[in-house]
Amino acid sequence: MQKPLIALLLAIACNSAFASQEIAPAGYAAARQQFVAGANGDESSRDAALEAFTKLAAGQPGHPVYLAYIGSVTAMQGRDAMMPWDKMKYSEKGANMIEKALTQLAPEHDAQLLNGTPESIETRLVAVNTLLALPGFMNRRAGGKRALQAALDSKALEQAPAPVRANLFAIAARVAAEDKRGPEEIAYLRQAVATQANIPAVAKAAARLKELGQ
Repeated sequence: MQKPLIALLLAIACNSAFASQEIAPAGYAAARQQFVAGANGDESSRDAALEAFTKLAAGQPGHPVYLAYIGSVTAMQGRDAMMPWDKMKYSEKGANMIEKALTQLAPEHDAQLLNGTPESIETRLVAVNTLLALPGFMNRRAGGKRALQAALDSKALEQAPAPVRANLFAIAARVAAEDKRGPEEIAYLRQAVATQANIPAVAKAAARLKELGQ
């Protein structure tokens, strides 16, 4: 009778180890706001985001999401650089950081939340947005699509807030349209709309469905 009891206790311990927990430290929300402003072209906010996420990575080691953000900001530096060689240098460096962050994801990152979003989903969303935005000749699209599919297939996606899920479905619809996969585009557009998130991506998805006669 002892062996089944021990097995049960171990199972409970394992489940407890991966119970959802909020890990967003002080400064994360501000760093993300700076990141968004940097993504929209504000170079001072871009540099502030790089500094902020570097500090967060040092203070909370073992969290790939910060490396993904650092990689994305580094890629922004490539986007904003004047010289072609600097554009390539920073873009490649940033993309490599993101690819590394993706390889560091583990099951526990499904349960660690950043403002309610599982770390694994947040990391992959940053990766998707960055890698798919890089020029085609850099050959990062395949990596971006793999990260997107991994996010869509993850059970952790169900825990993510509606705007996060909507954004991922909208990106998936765009990729499907680019790849001439019409039925998949429509399916993802419908999933985006079904989240009922009050964000531009959902309004655009609804408009696209109407355009397609759906």
